[in-house]
Amino acid sequence: MKNVLVVGNAESVWTREYVKHIHCFLGNKVLLTDFYGLKEKDQKFYADLGVGIVDVHGDNGIVRMLKCFRKMGRVSPGKGEKIDILDIQSPPHSIQAKILEKAAKKYGGKTVVTFWGSDILTINQADADRMKGLMDCSDYINIGTNHMQEKLQSFYGNQYDDKCVFIGFGSPAFESIKNVTMSAKECKEYFGLEGDLITVEIGYNGRREQQHIPVIESLSELDEETKGRLQLVIHLGYGGDASYGAEIEEALKKSGIKYRVLTNSYDLDDIAILRRGTDIMLHAQLSDGLSGSIREAVYAGSVLVNPSWLEYTRFDEEGVEYIKYDGFEELPGIIRGIVRDEISVDREKNKKLLYEGYSWEFVRNKWMDVFDE
Repeated sequence: MKNVLVVGNAESVWTREYVKHIHCFLGNKVLLTDFYGLKEKDQKFYADLGVGIVDVHGDNGIVRMLKCFRKMGRVSPGKGEKIDILDIQSPPHSIQAKILEKAAKKYGGKTVVTFWGSDILTINQADADRMKGLMDCSDYINIGTNHMQEKLQSFYGNQYDDKCVFIGFGSPAFESIKNVTMSAKECKEYFGLEGDLITVEIGYNGRREQQHIPVIESLSELDEETKGRLQLVIHLGYGGDASYGAEIEEALKKSGIKYRVLTNSYDLDDIAILRRGTDIMLHAQLSDGLSGSIREAVYAGSVLVNPSWLEYTRFDEEGVEYIKYDGFEELPGIIRGIVRDEISVDREKNKKLLYEGYSWEFVRNKWMDVFDE
């Protein structure tokens, strides 16, 4: 058993599942930062796991991190015990990184920094410079994919190559997807969709970076027969704003294709039903580190249509089958080909590969190696 402080967003499903499936599974004694104020259900979730909460919510980022730094000196896993592992999830790239650097040097035993994707893919050199001290004092830098390592190298050269490990998170909804007993038709009807139409989900959140509108506009060029066999799904439950939602709705109305816009935030069981009811996942996000939503869609049996500007090197190396496109003008032909069974992927092979590569059961051993279990 090790004493672990996890610095990250306690509200995130990724943090919840990670703490549960890794540290709690290994029997570690865990403290977790709460920067934003946990809802009652989340408080109960962590309490049931025996996870202690370091509550520093209610202030701006710098003040929160300073409070966290001070509390690290007072809140120990047990009297006289030290922190064996400082586990930093999605490190900040502001002055907060400097504070964490000092905390790592003063309190941390082994320091592990894990990037989640956009936190490394979307930053600039100034952001990276603020994180350099934290990178210097880290024992491991977990970056997940080769693409993310290339981005890290663009800022720091090869100086951290020896520290880099490639460990992903298990996909939270895999077990729920595996346990869905409803048919694909029933899954569609659960969300008010037509059970006999081919469901195309465009993106997986409400942010503009998902580029919903150019995708919808490209699909508007489809022939009427193909349009009649489709229904589009847009899930705006995460990110985005009302004005962008209205723009999407207007584009959908003009498309001539049946559609449904989902605005709720769903639990893992509902997400599993949505994934099982999706036939095609059409992705156009500007940057992505192979998100859990994409992995879930492929595991559940969707045909992934993915842009070439998102390099899913791991999928390519592992033999996961998906459709690539270079520009939006290619989408009508691709969707038409899938609808007519002229373009296909081996869904069963994909399902096996995804579970073996991205379930908590299979990634746990890699985390154990990092934590010297």
